[in-house]
Amino acid sequence: MARQPSTTLALARIETEEKTTDLKLRLKGKLAVDLADYRRAYVETNGQSVELDQLVPHMLATFIEADRGFQTWRKSAAGKATGAD
Repeated sequence: MARQPSTTLALARIETEEKTTDLKLRLKGKLAVDLADYRRAYVETNGQSVELDQLVPHMLATFIEADRGFQTWRKSAAGKATGAD
């Protein structure tokens, strides 16, 4: 019986039926290697093949949701926008 990998990734499993949007991005060097490695880890962990154009937007969304500084700024900016009207 195959053992399940014990690695967990910050990125949750992607539902592949989601609508996709074109994304044009050029990466080089370490970031390109890291992204390719992350994709391989995702596939191995989830047993689901995923293309970079599906993976990258979810990575970006996960990063934005986890960025407490951004969330604080967003709440503050929303309050300022509401108060300015």
